[in-house]
Amino acid sequence: MQHTPKDTRQDILQPTQKALLRSIPKVDTLLTHADLQDFDKALILPLIYEYLQALRDSILQGAVPHTDINTHAAKIKAKLKQSQIPTMQSVINATGVVIHTNLGRSVFSKEILDEITPLLSTYNTLEYDLHKGKRGERYIHATQILAQMFGVESALLVNNNAASVLLILNTFAQGKEVIISRGELVEIGGSFRIPEVMKSASSILCEVGATNKTHLRDYENAINEKTAMIMKAHQSNFKQIGFTKDCHIKDIIALAKKYNLIDYFDLGSGHCGILSLKDEPSVSEICKYKPSLLSFSGDKLFGGPQLGIILGKKKLIDKLKANQLLRALRVDKFSILALIATLQAYIDKAYHKIPTLNMLSIPLEKLESRAKVLQSLITQSHISQQVQVEMLKLSSLAGGGSVPHIEFESWGVSLQSKILNAKAFEEKLRLKGLITCIQKDKILLDTRTLLPHDEEKIVMILESILEQNND
Repeated sequence: MQHTPKDTRQDILQPTQKALLRSIPKVDTLLTHADLQDFDKALILPLIYEYLQALRDSILQGAVPHTDINTHAAKIKAKLKQSQIPTMQSVINATGVVIHTNLGRSVFSKEILDEITPLLSTYNTLEYDLHKGKRGERYIHATQILAQMFGVESALLVNNNAASVLLILNTFAQGKEVIISRGELVEIGGSFRIPEVMKSASSILCEVGATNKTHLRDYENAINEKTAMIMKAHQSNFKQIGFTKDCHIKDIIALAKKYNLIDYFDLGSGHCGILSLKDEPSVSEICKYKPSLLSFSGDKLFGGPQLGIILGKKKLIDKLKANQLLRALRVDKFSILALIATLQAYIDKAYHKIPTLNMLSIPLEKLESRAKVLQSLITQSHISQQVQVEMLKLSSLAGGGSVPHIEFESWGVSLQSKILNAKAFEEKLRLKGLITCIQKDKILLDTRTLLPHDEEKIVMILESILEQNND
């Protein structure tokens, strides 16, 4: 005869533990407590369950927690208030990484936001044609400008450039081969890999060439009756040097045309040619060769909102629009309006409205001047005796998986607390919203990525930390 084993945990509990477990308040008792009864039950109930389970666990592990019902209620109330604090907060980027993916990539200027706010705060013609009095197309507002700006037949928007790749491959190469250089099977943030997205799009990967060298003949030799597309993926987040060779998009376009195939260039991070970037093709330059399809991100070097911008032949864009997948990848009104305002800034040559362009093109002497101001503000503050501050030359980065081979000369300051070690200092600064870097046991503040009035905010943060620790 089999016996079901007993849970012996209760058998080995000490009398004190049993008493503490019995003293744990009931859920209903806590729900009706004066401190908690006014909260929405759906909000407070999960926290009560979580709190009581943690209380049981602590008792079973030998702890002796308090038994006062008011203390329990107060702790649960504090947890609820903590859970309601917004996790999306404004921070100061002093890292020198301009398009910082973790910090929101390209920021918007007040001018851009002021231009689009009136349309965001009212009903608008997002998908309504005033002339025809019926439903219109949401993409037309920006795509007409894009087509004129870059001299292409048509354009389309999706919610990011990864979506561009997925939509294009799914539309034109489902069950068919896509030829791509082995050296361009890139991975971007979030483990988004070209081979994996091809699989998701039901395309067949046909990689050619070697890791470091791919010739035009490699592409041509791989073409067969199953080939639908020749794809080029720009190495935007890494750079190969040494014994390397790749094929120019101009030659790939000509080869695709010869065999009646689609050529597609995934540029990744596109720029308009305003910035002087060595070995980094611009969107305008590529469009001169009339590619079948080209896509890039709107919120990287372009300096706009997060979306994927697709340019190319009208007949191909129309097929992309007919793909049911587009519904899941479509952009919202904010992104469209922010893109339109950004495009207009380019057209008007009002580059001051695009912070990404501004930060990447700040003259070195201006950065040095800003570093002097920041150093002076810190040394003149009443915590000057608690921190050592020095000016120094730094190297900034574009970030966002863009031009990794280019460093931008910059100026900044280093900080060394006389109270805290570098790791503890960095953590306290971070928790106050100042994001920095550590180098050789010193905190570095790069002035390139500081926005107006950040210097004063930095001093206030330093004072709040160092005064507190001095006490």
